[in-house]
Amino acid sequence: MQYLPLPPGAGIGTILRQCRKKGWSGRQALWLAAAANYKKFCGNPWRVQPAGFIGADADALYGLYDSRRSSGPIERIRRPAEPFQSCPMCGSLGGRSLDHALPRGRYPEFSILHENLVPACTMCNTDEKGGTYRGSRRQERFIHPYYDRWASRALWRIQFGPDLDALQFKAVALPTLRRRHRLIVEFHVQTLLGKEWRDSVRRLWGPLPAKLRRRVSAAPTVEAMRAELKIQLKDAVECHGVNSWDAGFLRGVLADPLVVAMLMQRVRALPP
Repeated sequence: MQYLPLPPGAGIGTILRQCRKKGWSGRQALWLAAAANYKKFCGNPWRVQPAGFIGADADALYGLYDSRRSSGPIERIRRPAEPFQSCPMCGSLGGRSLDHALPRGRYPEFSILHENLVPACTMCNTDEKGGTYRGSRRQERFIHPYYDRWASRALWRIQFGPDLDALQFKAVALPTLRRRHRLIVEFHVQTLLGKEWRDSVRRLWGPLPAKLRRRVSAAPTVEAMRAELKIQLKDAVECHGVNSWDAGFLRGVLADPLVVAMLMQRVRALPP
């Protein structure tokens, strides 16, 4: 969940080079029109409709990525010279992969369009997102790292349920976002953040009182507790990014006075 500059090789150059090859020139006009539409509507799946390639044409376009997935240009998108702090799509620290912002199964014309190739972790590319590319309401879509400039700031946090012993929680957009951005972020986090993220929240939550106990007194004040949590949030943002899993977790803790109070009780109950 972060804004990225367009990757090297973005634009129509890849299409023009491919269409110079034998058997490809007949696809050029429709392919270029589709790429122009993608750019015009910033990859928005509610505005960009499939170009209409079918049969052998669709199969040939679909297979282009498989034939080039290990090539230098695509590998540089997957593993840039300056690695990301966390997954640009979900905020995890998972392994590096690539995802098609608009799935090539439905949009084969964008299978090797660099603007459509988004660096992502292996979880985004397989487990959670799958073939989903938009929701049931028109505003529901994924954040596009190359076109959604507003994604460079904090977007989400955890919202805890009333039963902290059972640890109920979900990911929500920050209420300070504009409504249209909030709808996008809600769909994004509630679709992408799945079982691995839920496990990570539990791993962060369990040892948190002991971690806080080492940093604050045995009977901390609310001010001292919040100050320490803010330090941890700042560290998480600097180390892993403003929309990383750790940052979203700590923003959620700080946003809920009942959670802070529960942590204070648990800190005080720990043995010296």
